[in-house]
Amino acid sequence: MAAEQRPIAAAFAASATAAAWHTIPSWALVARQDEALGAPVERFEARRAPSHTVEINSSHVAMISHPGAVTRLMEDATTTP
Repeated sequence: MAAEQRPIAAAFAASATAAAWHTIPSWALVARQDEALGAPVERFEARRAPSHTVEINSSHVAMISHPGAVTRLMEDATTTP
């Protein structure tokens, strides 16, 4: 994962013309034990979108510690109309 990380400044280099979540459904995974972003921030962003939200007891790297939950969320996203 570290090989693919980019400096945070790159995230602010380009600006979007519109947020896709205004018109496209979104899904969010809230990692209750996330100490990098924090679950309250993840919940806020999920509500703001508004996202179909799943919460799990995981750290920031849920895709490593809970791959099944992440996979199910992704499968739901691809099969929900």
